[in-house]
Amino acid sequence: MTLLLAALLAAAEPAGAQLFADANAAYLSGDVSRAIAAYEALVSEGVASTELETNLGAAYLRQGKRGLAVVHFERALFLEPGDDDAGADLAEVRRGNVDRLEGDAEEGGAETMARLLAPLPGTGAAAILAVLWPAAWILLGLRLLRGSPRWAALAAAGCFGGALLSALLTFGAAAGRGMAMRRAVVVAQAVPAREGPAEKSLSRFEIHEGTTVRVDDEEAGFRRIKLANGLTGWVPAGSVELVVPPGWAGRPLLTGSAREVQR
Repeated sequence: MTLLLAALLAAAEPAGAQLFADANAAYLSGDVSRAIAAYEALVSEGVASTELETNLGAAYLRQGKRGLAVVHFERALFLEPGDDDAGADLAEVRRGNVDRLEGDAEEGGAETMARLLAPLPGTGAAAILAVLWPAAWILLGLRLLRGSPRWAALAAAGCFGGALLSALLTFGAAAGRGMAMRRAVVVAQAVPAREGPAEKSLSRFEIHEGTTVRVDDEEAGFRRIKLANGLTGWVPAGSVELVVPPGWAGRPLLTGSAREVQR
């Protein structure tokens, strides 16, 4: 685990630093259950960190819980899309998945795009857009109607350019976040995907632990999922876990260059 992350936790809350140290020691000593309990306690306290999520995924993988491991590796990559350790761990787990789906390559491209777009500063870009767009028209109007100095036209052009860039950032961030918010991972060992949101509904196919899906709808304790190959079906809500649950992405981040525990 990382000294830097521990220092950040210590600055934020002394108890958090001790909990982090306990989790680290437990993992290294082989007490994986205690390590997971401590890591999860940090997550529940609002800590969002690439290193914490990667190590939590590694701990679940040691327990043989492949689905939860994938969830946390995916969350680590949502926080830091280019993280090599989380990316390598996720690829290794997926190689052992039961489900082999046509369309995984295309899904991988969409997955990468979602990770790259989601962290864009959409909120800040939207605020800048709200300022630059009317400013551009005001400056242009002054230039055309009142013969203002030439700098007004140049300033208007600059504002239009900045507004366009801000609009692209806003759209990209919203698109990436929307894609990320719909991603989920199968955490049950195996679950039938049914034609409707009911246990008595006809089973169309079965999906297995660790498979990444897209959630299209939710109803009466069921979620309608879509696989990379285009198949859709309804599964119990508890059998799949969202990569980015509501509210999770807004938690305070404690990040930094760090090294994960040795697997």
